[in-house]
Amino acid sequence: MTTRSDPPALPAQDRIHSIDQFRGYAVLGMFVVNYLGHYPCHFNYHHNDYFLSYADTIMPMFMFVVGISFRFTLVKRLATSGYLRTYAGYFRRSLALVLISVVLSGIGQNFETYQEFFTDPQTNQSAEAEWAEFQEGNAETDVPPNFADQWLLLGKLFVKSYVWETLAVIGLTQLFVLPFVHLRFWSRVAILVVLGAAHVWLSQWFAWQFFYGYMIDGNYVDLDNGLNNWMGQLWGTGNNRGWDGGLFGILTWGFTMLAGTLCYDLMDRSAPWTTIKTFLRWGAAFLILGYAMSCLSRLYDLPADEGQVEQYRPAAADERIKRAHGKDKGGREFSIARSPVLPDWEVTRNRPIASFFAEPPFVARPDNRLVNYWMMQKRYASLPYVTFVCGLSFVGLALFVLTADIGNFQIPIFRTFGMNPLAAYVLHKMVLLNLMFHVIPSDSAAWLYWSGLALYLVIVYVLVRGLEKQGVYIRM
Repeated sequence: MTTRSDPPALPAQDRIHSIDQFRGYAVLGMFVVNYLGHYPCHFNYHHNDYFLSYADTIMPMFMFVVGISFRFTLVKRLATSGYLRTYAGYFRRSLALVLISVVLSGIGQNFETYQEFFTDPQTNQSAEAEWAEFQEGNAETDVPPNFADQWLLLGKLFVKSYVWETLAVIGLTQLFVLPFVHLRFWSRVAILVVLGAAHVWLSQWFAWQFFYGYMIDGNYVDLDNGLNNWMGQLWGTGNNRGWDGGLFGILTWGFTMLAGTLCYDLMDRSAPWTTIKTFLRWGAAFLILGYAMSCLSRLYDLPADEGQVEQYRPAAADERIKRAHGKDKGGREFSIARSPVLPDWEVTRNRPIASFFAEPPFVARPDNRLVNYWMMQKRYASLPYVTFVCGLSFVGLALFVLTADIGNFQIPIFRTFGMNPLAAYVLHKMVLLNLMFHVIPSDSAAWLYWSGLALYLVIVYVLVRGLEKQGVYIRM
């Protein structure tokens, strides 16, 4: 997969500097938030479950720019290699990304002792007799009675939650959207609408409760108390919560990647000013749509004043579901809406117009809002979240067209990371996990962790720049 003196995915004369710069910005942003998320800095540098922080914008932006490159390279390869060879190549590369992700991030959990294979993962009952026989040395070659059960449960949890790390999300999303990337512009726009609508519909049907592992006292279904996690019961995954959208988040990540492919059709290299105007118009449309959808989250606000009886109160979920649901990643108090996708329209009564406008991005959610689908949230990869960040991506790319394509100004670190993103990603993981997190304590004072950030970025840049000087690139 890595070759020396191997050129970037596009020849130098065909490269579009604005795309390289935007990709480099997204890669650098990922490195910054992956580091700062370990330290007690401002919440905008941390991922937050139920509102949009700066850190939460980075992954969708990277998915968006992957979509740009995906469309460019796929069209070129289809013209020269045909469908079979092109699709087979993307299939192999996508699975390779998943494998790299697993190698870097693990499979999600460990088997601590051999005795776990003698324990039923669903009932937690131990096979005492078989374990005693093994301890006596009489079963060294026998397969433990619950060996397959433990691995089956791990496999389910892996598919539901653990596999969805950044590189795996990219690889699996590429496979998911591969049949659509070659389609005409408006066909892809139609697919975007279908993917977004499907995500909302599945979330209402079962995906929200399945993703968050809703349970009450060990039960998956209790209709009288608003619990209907029948998919969790089918899978037997308990109260495990997903991450980065989970299994069905591929719909909204696919939305994001396909939105990026639209740039291929919208970009006119012979008229960059026209391209800027076009990107800004599409960016405004996505921003407005994403924000408008997030305003539905205001329909889940509890009265700020408990004595305010004229405002209708939306129904909250059973508190026992909240306990199974887990803590808010941002450490804030929260309660869960009973119907997180379809709001109770009675809440629109006796409210001023201003109360329907959501707070702007990068502002923490109020504590009196019930957790619901319409919040801009990275953990669940909700439709308002990815739509809004797609808008930011169009606007960001327009700015790089201005600076890089028109102004011919390139920021060196963006160029270096943007032309070799996979190598940069692997190296940043190694530096973080094997160096920085060992020498900069997680409770450090600000001066220390900010100094550590500068050192860490210098180290990664020097390593990746060294590869660039030698002509070594790892293709994604």
